[in-house]
Amino acid sequence: MSNAISILFAILAFGFLVAVHELGHFIAAKSFGVQVNEFALGMGPRICGFKKGETEYSLRLLPIGGYCAMESEDEESDNPRAFTRAAAWKRFIILVAGAAMNLIAGFLILILLIAPAKYTTEPVIDSLADQYAETGLSGILPGDRILKINGERVYLTSDIGLLLERYAGSPYDIVLSREGKRVTFEDAVLEKKDLTFDGEAFYGYGVRYAAVESGFFTNLKNAFGNGVDYVRLVRFSLVDLVSGHVGVQDMSGPVGITSVMTEVANEADYASFFNLVAFISINLAVMNLLPLPALDGGRVFFLLIGVLAKLFGLKPIPYKYEGYVHLVGLALFMALIVYVTFNDITRLIS
Repeated sequence: MSNAISILFAILAFGFLVAVHELGHFIAAKSFGVQVNEFALGMGPRICGFKKGETEYSLRLLPIGGYCAMESEDEESDNPRAFTRAAAWKRFIILVAGAAMNLIAGFLILILLIAPAKYTTEPVIDSLADQYAETGLSGILPGDRILKINGERVYLTSDIGLLLERYAGSPYDIVLSREGKRVTFEDAVLEKKDLTFDGEAFYGYGVRYAAVESGFFTNLKNAFGNGVDYVRLVRFSLVDLVSGHVGVQDMSGPVGITSVMTEVANEADYASFFNLVAFISINLAVMNLLPLPALDGGRVFFLLIGVLAKLFGLKPIPYKYEGYVHLVGLALFMALIVYVTFNDITRLIS
């Protein structure tokens, strides 16, 4: 695949995820009779579009987002079909519908990718290296199923390597299932070593996992496990960002994401490409639900404050002041996008 086609493919995929998100808001709003003034893909100057009924459909210059502009989102209105006039439960569904659509899209992609699989590995110990005790695994037996590592649930075999690497350098608390009973190894010290399996050289922790035939329901469970893992990876990233283990300069924006998608598309590895699309879709869902101004989660936060205020007989925050908060949040968000985009471009040309 040529680089130009790969870039186009990546942009279309990213645009598709944005369209899916905004379509969620759009469908929910229309279903509840809320007036939608514009459905836009992209931000900035309008390139083209058309109007059907009360709604303007437009394509805008900057492929960094999109929006579903509803009537009077941040102000009081006499229009009976204004967003702020809708019942609280309807507004809640409209606000979370975008993230829900991204989650659904991500899981559907994973199901389609994993459904054809005929074999899979389970997080069950199949065999142990000749020197497995030297890696810190003394006491673990073939047939043990690994359930948790340092409190994090193991859904897939790949989770084991991920969690061992994440907590490398510190002791592990490992929970196993053995013959229907739970067995816990506390403060286990594990390390990779040069080992042998029946005389064959091997570098790792000294275990091999059971391979089994997989049917529809097993593949469905694995797709769900992959999706949950992607949500967990977003959580790990946020924790690392807040704790300072990674900085804002390590974040990627639309340019960086598109660049990675282009690289994968260039390799013509379509399974990896669509796996990445699924991850980004789920990532968008989780990030949009964070309780930050201008994001869907921020609007849900204000909505819940308003509901609680009414329950306790207090005056809710006026919509115009909420609008000011979201406006400031949007400005900060756009500044962040500019910053990470600059970093992405710098990394690309360096």
